[in-house]
Amino acid sequence: MMGCDQHEQATNNEKVSSEVKKPLDAQLQKWVGHYKGSLPCAGCVTFCDECNGMNVDLNIHADQTFRLERTSNSDHNKHELYVGSFSFLDNGKIKIQLQNVKERNQLILGSGYVEVLETKTGLPYQSFEDFQLDKLT
Repeated sequence: MMGCDQHEQATNNEKVSSEVKKPLDAQLQKWVGHYKGSLPCAGCVTFCDECNGMNVDLNIHADQTFRLERTSNSDHNKHELYVGSFSFLDNGKIKIQLQNVKERNQLILGSGYVEVLETKTGLPYQSFEDFQLDKLT
């Protein structure tokens, strides 16, 4: 059982902790989720006859962190796992950049998917449909 002073202190601590928690930014919330899909291999700009592609598994978290796993469907590329943070590239918060990922590190938000952008230009690939990851949750 708590004394009066302890109860008052606990109540004050609860008030402070609830005030510190900010509601999640609405645009950030749209990014949060689990994305999966198959993309062309790292050196390809579209799927081709010899390209078995790579499976991509991406989790975007509300604290602006991510987990990215890329697995080659052939022996062309090695397995990659990245965990880190991301930053927004625009004021509308529809483009992000995954920190410490060298290639295919920029994404744009679509309706129910994210699209990987060209690393050097930040623009969609000509075969943009090949670079979309579907949102699962």
